[in-house]
Amino acid sequence: MKSPMHRRLGFSFLYFAPRLDVRHERWFGALAQHGYHGAEVPVNEANDADLAWLRRTLHTHGLGATAVGFAVAGANPLAADAQERRAAVDHLGRLAEKTASIGANLLAGPLHSAFGVFTEQPPTADERARCIEVLHAAGERAGRVGVRLAIEPLNRFESYFLNTAGDCDSLVRAVNHPSVVSALDTHHAHIEENDLIAAIHASVRSLSHVQLSENHRGTPGTGQVPFDRVLQALDEIGYDGWLVIEAFSRHEPDFANALRIWRPLDEGPDAVMAAGARIVGVKPRHRATH
Repeated sequence: MKSPMHRRLGFSFLYFAPRLDVRHERWFGALAQHGYHGAEVPVNEANDADLAWLRRTLHTHGLGATAVGFAVAGANPLAADAQERRAAVDHLGRLAEKTASIGANLLAGPLHSAFGVFTEQPPTADERARCIEVLHAAGERAGRVGVRLAIEPLNRFESYFLNTAGDCDSLVRAVNHPSVVSALDTHHAHIEENDLIAAIHASVRSLSHVQLSENHRGTPGTGQVPFDRVLQALDEIGYDGWLVIEAFSRHEPDFANALRIWRPLDEGPDAVMAAGARIVGVKPRHRATH
């Protein structure tokens, strides 16, 4: 089994907002104090100045990084229109470039289909074929800048196209590109999988990124996700990627509303960071004082 000291622990800054700025800088310092090795930062809305600031801030606090992003309407990898699929390749390629610019080499998220877009029908074979084509081309773009695209399945209420770890593994293997891998988020998996632990074992061929998130998306360890069994299963398959604590809040109300976060789910950022570190077994560097 892998010991806690050999686990790379990250924290998703989507907890705060979909776009970061200097107001969030102190929380990078708090993250380092809690013993985290890196931050997962959103890049969809980041401009060049934001990215330069993020790189400096990560370096200042001695943190590594991963990035999180998503496909968007008008650049949907599933679109029947070839021009829109080309826009999807460009969009994903640009997200990969943003990822590289902050010093990270992995971009995770629902990159398979436009977030929030539903056809009100099950996914089709044609959509799957289009997605494979787009992700292969996007993988080529990402590979040129040293970034891997980690494809994340979402629960049925957030995506109709890709919901389970098994389907994600199958899709990634069909893409068949070294820069396209799979991700697993325990929140979505808790909703969609018949057996969360079996799903982890079944993803062994492609799984390269894990987000640890509660069923209610609040403080980890206060809900129904069996994190101890999840970590054991990841150790059993030899997983050696990032473990990213992902929780959400009402720090930015519009973003919270879009994610259907209607009530407080924690006692503040320090409490969430501390809970995540305890679950993974990472020791704080010294007491945070925020």
